[in-house]
Amino acid sequence: MRHLLVVASVVGLLACSPQGATQNGNTQNDTAQIDATFSSQHLERMGFKIESVTDSTVTGIYEVITDQGLVYVTADGETLISGRFYDISGSEPVNVSEASNRQMRKSDITKVSDEAIVYAAADEQYMVTVFTDPTCGYCRQLHNNLDTYHDLGISVRYLAWPRGGLQGSAYQQLKTIWCSADQQAALDAAKNDQRLPAASCDDPVDAHFALGNKFGVRGTPAIVLPSGEMLPGLVPAERMLGMLKSSQ
Repeated sequence: MRHLLVVASVVGLLACSPQGATQNGNTQNDTAQIDATFSSQHLERMGFKIESVTDSTVTGIYEVITDQGLVYVTADGETLISGRFYDISGSEPVNVSEASNRQMRKSDITKVSDEAIVYAAADEQYMVTVFTDPTCGYCRQLHNNLDTYHDLGISVRYLAWPRGGLQGSAYQQLKTIWCSADQQAALDAAKNDQRLPAASCDDPVDAHFALGNKFGVRGTPAIVLPSGEMLPGLVPAERMLGMLKSSQ
């Protein structure tokens, strides 16, 4: 196969951007499945936590899933490549990195599904996962129109992603929301600028933030489809339904 490596980022048009510099959090990692011939010492020295190492589609380069996302590393472990691989042997380029990213997102979301705040459709056909921030205008717009998603059989599962990082008002609000006895009521209140009663617990907000960073979230809302595809920014219900149908 012929391949093209592209180093790029995607920014949603209808998304709230991060507020200031973000901070890395910690995630729960599976036991890393590392090829015995691969030297991980340089990645580990840089602070990467390795989850899996597999052969990529390019000879001599490994595909490495880390707590900071997908990277490519040469077989000697000394050169890191951050970007996407495209197969350009056919009539149209195919993003081969995206398949790995989708599988990674699907697997990771399953692990945190019991930590999400779910707004279920009465006749659920699809479940989408949304990284949200109560101070984000586009997140509020999505939330205030949940009925339009529910009417189309789309349930919404929320994870926390404070745009200002692990500090500030949004971060504190999200911690309070996830520690509230009625999480839905607390989230509804926060998105309508209502005061939240104090609550504290061993919340998952830091872990959700780190997971979003691993997925490549750069603003909110960030929507992950059941296929693992991630959509940056607000997507109206009708358009989302079409994307859900086409991604099956």
